[in-house]
Amino acid sequence: MNPTWRKILREIKNNKNKKIILIGTPAHGNLGDHAIAEEEKNFIKKYFSDYSLYEIIMPLYNICQNKLKKIILPKDIIIISGGGWMGNLWLHNEITIRNIIKTYPSNKIIIFPQTIFYTEDYEGKKECEITSKCISNHKNLTICLREKRSYNFAKNNYRFQGNSKPILCPDIVLFGSCKYVEKTPNNKIKINVCLRKDCERVVDKRENLIEKISEYGEINEISTVVPRLVPLKNRTKELNESWKDFSSGRLTITDRLHGMIFSVLNGTPCIVLNNKTGKVFGVLEWIRNTNMIVTASTEEEVLQNIPQLLKLKECKYDRTLLKKEFEKMAKEIKEEIDENENQEINSDERSDKKL
Repeated sequence: MNPTWRKILREIKNNKNKKIILIGTPAHGNLGDHAIAEEEKNFIKKYFSDYSLYEIIMPLYNICQNKLKKIILPKDIIIISGGGWMGNLWLHNEITIRNIIKTYPSNKIIIFPQTIFYTEDYEGKKECEITSKCISNHKNLTICLREKRSYNFAKNNYRFQGNSKPILCPDIVLFGSCKYVEKTPNNKIKINVCLRKDCERVVDKRENLIEKISEYGEINEISTVVPRLVPLKNRTKELNESWKDFSSGRLTITDRLHGMIFSVLNGTPCIVLNNKTGKVFGVLEWIRNTNMIVTASTEEEVLQNIPQLLKLKECKYDRTLLKKEFEKMAKEIKEEIDENENQEINSDERSDKKL
């Protein structure tokens, strides 16, 4: 997945200057997560250009935890890649977050924009309590949440100590600095259908809905997930192919968060259904005023909204729309990092005086 991993570890070990270690980026086939990783790197390069950036994909972290622990310095900044995997729905990833927090108690840790979702049963409450206890033991942790429900949940259910806190930010893919596909005029009515098949789905009669949608145009059944691993060298190619698919339709119907975002960023209006965790409608609040998105709660609402959206022409996402929000996010993170660095300097000075 990343043949240069040995070189990366050597560079981390030998570089004693300011470093950011981005941990947990994907090798799996979810292209939404790959878009997150790309925009995270773009965000870091724009606002934290004085730091050396090293990306550690999730399989590399899982395999090389002990090696990384030996070479990452306390002054290094650790960023955990964002997405929709905090909670007990994707528990193996939640366990990885806990592991990183426990392993690096002295480092400034930032979790990039995430969604939190725990099931409302014994298991959900138990896992939430375990994570909350883990968070309470770290005094320098910033959790970025990409919708208000998750932000309020974190404030009410996690125990933060010291400089640790949650902040509300847009999904990082909306940073929008990747090169998206320009929409080309097409008189053919092609409707993108991007509906989940996994544990987050809410549409039970998927095939029935697709059959009814086909009455309005040619169906282009697509996904933000490819059935293969995606090596780092193929990430851009895979994303471009996906964006081309979303750009080619006159309309997208989706219950995938990044199905909605890929569609809007590539100039295609969409009808969105929510998913099990509520993250789709939650993130939608950041881009509702694009006038390219209509929500639907039922199959009937999906079908009712198709004609009006097919009439929309020359849709384009304004990349400056959330500029102030991302500047605010960068400012808050910088302030936390600066405070951390000042504490380290003061600690070193106190140690020198004792000596």
